[in-house]
Amino acid sequence: MSRTASFADAVMCLDAVLRRLVLPDGHRTGAVVQAEFERARAGISSRLGPASSPGGRTARRALAFSSAWAENGGESLLRVVLFELGLSSVELQKAVEVDGLFVGRCDVFLRAFGVAIEFDGHVKLTDPEMLAGRTPAEVVRQRGRRDRRLLRHPEIRHVVHCEYADLVFPERLVELLRAAGVAIDPRRVSAAARIAGRRFSGTSA
Repeated sequence: MSRTASFADAVMCLDAVLRRLVLPDGHRTGAVVQAEFERARAGISSRLGPASSPGGRTARRALAFSSAWAENGGESLLRVVLFELGLSSVELQKAVEVDGLFVGRCDVFLRAFGVAIEFDGHVKLTDPEMLAGRTPAEVVRQRGRRDRRLLRHPEIRHVVHCEYADLVFPERLVELLRAAGVAIDPRRVSAAARIAGRRFSGTSA
């Protein structure tokens, strides 16, 4: 897959495989987990063949970008789109504590801008299992309360919520990020929009 697919598809596939290999029981961090991740990635690299083989260089680029800490395909794709927008320095699943109490984990954290990004799929508001007896309105209210707790952390200045459509049309994601003070080169936005056009509709518009 990593030798023949697009960069985004390869990253989503590799992220999923690495998560299953390194974090089969859920989120963990620390030196031991990082070492497990590096071993798993090295194991995949050893099976890719030489860089000179068809797709070998592209596969290694995707593997170098991959992570076990993306919890789903949406988070993987979000990271790819941010990279295409020139935001390559991101932290996944940043743990946030306020006054010594654990508040939660941010899907993506842009430390340079103090911006936490949460990927909110519609499933959070529609899946009965995820709703757990709550109404969608209650979920939204709880999200707002969580955001306020996150903003009490000195490193977090803004919390941005995005959805799948914002990745299909990166201009929408850019609007959200710029409102939070994230500077993005307009040329990057145009390039990301062209890439997204090819990715989702087979066009360059």
